[in-house]
Amino acid sequence: ITLKVVGSENEVDGPHFLLNEYGMGFDEITASSLLKVTLDGTQITDTVTGDERPMGRVFKPGYVLHSALHSAREDVHAIWHCHQVDSTAICQTTTGLLPLSQEATFALAKGVAYHPYEGSVNSLDEQERFVKSIGESNKVLLLEDHGPLVVGERIEEAFSTMWFLTRACQYQVRATSSVGGDLSRINIPNSHIRKEMDRRAEKFDEAPAASKVFEDEGKNGQEEVVTKHDTETLMFGCARRAAERKYGADNIYV
Repeated sequence: ITLKVVGSENEVDGPHFLLNEYGMGFDEITASSLLKVTLDGTQITDTVTGDERPMGRVFKPGYVLHSALHSAREDVHAIWHCHQVDSTAICQTTTGLLPLSQEATFALAKGVAYHPYEGSVNSLDEQERFVKSIGESNKVLLLEDHGPLVVGERIEEAFSTMWFLTRACQYQVRATSSVGGDLSRINIPNSHIRKEMDRRAEKFDEAPAASKVFEDEGKNGQEEVVTKHDTETLMFGCARRAAERKYGADNIYV
């Protein structure tokens, strides 16, 4: 996971982003252990603000992949990449992500692109191809034979997109395994149902409509008011609280 430092795009060597140190377990990482790096992988210690971040080990494949997307996409604040078993397995198939569930619909709505496998991500030459593969607006990039990657305008979007994506892949792996890989025995929605799935997904965040009485030119009227929940923030908040209960907030935000 990398996060662009807010305002760092205005720096001479910006933008900067935060990166976890290579060799640390995810249950060991704290706020102060994150490394601040430039797009070329140089570590930064901000002596002006007193932000004394440690000098540590930068994982080159992580830097090569993430810096390419942070540099090319101004809309990207957070990048989330993982090797979750089922989603990585889907990256190893030619079928890719299928629209088999609500979760798949939400992930597909973010825009899904694919990138062919070239080996370990430690070649700067591949950066341009990563950027071309994900395109200008897609939020999901399935790295073939490697694993999933999502980008978001905020950490909440990246988290929820990855959650929906990995859950969709879990369903797909189990469904295809249960029929021996025979896709003719899978309930794959047709184009008509796909459109309806997409339409309903757009309304997923809506709260029940409420009636509002108004007065216009001396006459009373009534209209329906529909509000939307911020599902991405709610999901991330739930995950954050779970982590705080498990590890202790005092052990995380130090």
